[in-house]
Order: sequence, then C-alpha cells, then structure tokens
Amino acid sequence: MKKQQWQTHVKAYNSSGLSKREYADSHKLVYHQFVYWSQKFNKAKSPSAFIPVNVTAKAQLQPQPKAACVPLGVLEYPNGARLVIHSPELLALLPSLLTR
Repeated sequence: MKKQQWQTHVKAYNSSGLSKREYADSHKLVYHQFVYWSQKFNKAKSPSAFIPVNVTAKAQLQPQPKAACVPLGVLEYPNGARLVIHSPELLALLPSLLTR
C-alpha cells in the first residue's frame, strides 16, 4: 500500500471514533502497519505544545551566587524538555502562566 493510501486511512480513522484495532480489522489492514502509519502522520501534524507567553510584570532579577543556585522548581514535559526555575520571582509567575 502506498503512502497516500495510508494517509487516507489515517484521516478516516481519526474521524471514525473507532479504536485503532477496530478500524484496522474493519478495513482488513495489518494492525502493526496501521499503528506505524498512524503515529507517523499524527506526529508530523501535531503542533508544538508550547504556546507564546507575554509577561507583563517587570521583575528585577538579582543575580545569585553560584552556591545559591538550587532549583526552586522544575517542569518536565513528556518530550523531555525541562524548565528549571531558580528565581523566586519567576516561580511566583508560574501559576498564572499555567492557567492560560
């Protein structure tokens, strides 16, 4: 089966409401191949989970000595990206940023 045919099936599956197994069985597709192509096309079209953030508060950040650079918070995303927060001022802004 060609790439375009798989893409047609993946689009139809996405709007079908069926599980991958149900869709593959009902269209006589090899399940593991369907899963592969589904992941390939859905990964290619999924937008980044990051959103632009406008920070209006102008906090004056004071440089900290290296010995005092203990993280106050760490956000770890499923893709492995990490946001390490060392500043109390930035930590205070975090709840308002996460509710957007």
